[in-house]
Amino acid sequence: MKQQNITVNPTVKVTITSIPGDLRVAGWDRLEIMVKTDGNMLEITTDTDPIVITCDEDLILYVPHGVNLHIDEVAGDAILQAINGPVTLGPVSGDLTMNDVGPVTLGVVSGDASLRNIGALYAGTITGDFSLRGGHDVCAVENIGGDGSVRDVDGMLTIDEVGSDLYVRNVHGAVTVKAGADVALYLSPLPDQTYDVTAGDDLIVRLAPESNVKLHLNADSYESIQVDFLGVKLPEDCTSCEVLIGEQKEGIAEMVLTAGGDLLVTSQADRWQSASDFDSGNWRIPPIPPIPPLPPDFSERINRRVQASLERAKIHIDAASRRADVKVQAAMRRAEAKARAAEVRARSWRGKVVVGGRTPMNISDSTPQDDPVSDNERLIILKMLQEKKVSLEEAEKLLAALEGK
Repeated sequence: MKQQNITVNPTVKVTITSIPGDLRVAGWDRLEIMVKTDGNMLEITTDTDPIVITCDEDLILYVPHGVNLHIDEVAGDAILQAINGPVTLGPVSGDLTMNDVGPVTLGVVSGDASLRNIGALYAGTITGDFSLRGGHDVCAVENIGGDGSVRDVDGMLTIDEVGSDLYVRNVHGAVTVKAGADVALYLSPLPDQTYDVTAGDDLIVRLAPESNVKLHLNADSYESIQVDFLGVKLPEDCTSCEVLIGEQKEGIAEMVLTAGGDLLVTSQADRWQSASDFDSGNWRIPPIPPIPPLPPDFSERINRRVQASLERAKIHIDAASRRADVKVQAAMRRAEAKARAAEVRARSWRGKVVVGGRTPMNISDSTPQDDPVSDNERLIILKMLQEKKVSLEEAEKLLAALEGK
């Protein structure tokens, strides 16, 4: 292990080059940098601006809270906390965790990303799941490969693409998001703001009962759209229509809502019972809650799949049983044929035989020795007895027949 300490100013600029392992950075009140690595190489270049740190293994770094931090690349996981200054982070091959950090610029994160209480966020691709709790400026993410969860953001939210489910709550700014699966949106629309939300499957939007908003609703069929607000009636056969909630006034908020499955806009809190404890306080991503309602034929689909599996299993069992029966019948036929052949040979030797025209020789009690029964044939009969395909008496008769008795 190697360690170095250097004295710096409160807003020092630091660049960390490629880290072969994990990285942990924490801010503290001291005007110094402490660097630790469990590798064999640690280099700190202090005569440049920014200071450059290089190592060949995992790195632990303590810096002043106001540091301006740039990290080129991390091959493992990265954890950063208590840094008020700007952070720029290149590709991270593992998971990323940030807590109490200033404005953040991210490259590609190959694992999950869990952020809490940060400034503005500009992120590229996050291959795994993404969670943000407490954003104090704009939040813009290009792509999330897994599930996404965003809560308590003071500024605008933009997510170009989410591969799976998306949960959004309490965003105080315009929202533009698109997800490949379900979307749950819980917020109070602000005047003059636009909310553009697209879900590949179901979309549920929970608004306060006193909301004033103009809805632009889009779905594949009119049965898929439901607006659960008192006094609101959808146009007939609505698949792409507009609905006004609250009072018509200047600067009213607008929501463009598009769903590939069901689209529900509601003011009922019980619709959100499953999502009320979504934020468990854990930095890791909790499961996205199921978004009601389930498809009306959901139980029927499950029953059909179970029935199909049972039918496939029955076919395999029946086929195996038929193959076993064929083998048993063949063994029995071979045993019976040998028994009959033995009986015929025995009859043909009974009586007298004249030898050289002289004294008759009585050989009625003499029979030629039958071919010895094979071990395999005995095993077949014993197996038939074990599987209760024949009784003990029948098995003894078969063995006796094979011996020519």
